Amino acid sequence: MKEILKNARLEKQFSTRKLAELTSIDQALISKFETGNRIPTKIQVQKLVEILNLNLKTTLVVWYKVKIQNEFELNPFVIQAITELFNEKGFDVVKHENKEKIASILDEIEILKQKLTNLK
Repeated sequence: MKEILKNARLEKQFSTRKLAELTSIDQALISKFETGNRIPTKIQVQKLVEILNLNLKTTLVVWYKVKIQNEFELNPFVIQAITELFNEKGFDVVKHENKEKIASILDEIEILKQKLTNLK
């Protein structure tokens, strides 16, 4: 996310100050977005996309990925929860023949984590 925003701003030859004026987003926040110290809100992303002529779909996908990574520790439980959520909503993101393999791998990971915890 940070690279997309910074590269687009530089391509437009905008300073962070100019981009702040055009988007009504604080200049310090824009700097923090570009360093990865802050994640913009969805509304801020939409403003930046409009001013920087970015692809909304592509930018929002990247934004969601960053947001998910920052909000959740991506462990087997989170991955399983996301997979189940997709399945409940009718999105079959994993081929049926791979579901059992994935479940088995997630179980193995959990067993290994428990063994490592017991070694401490």
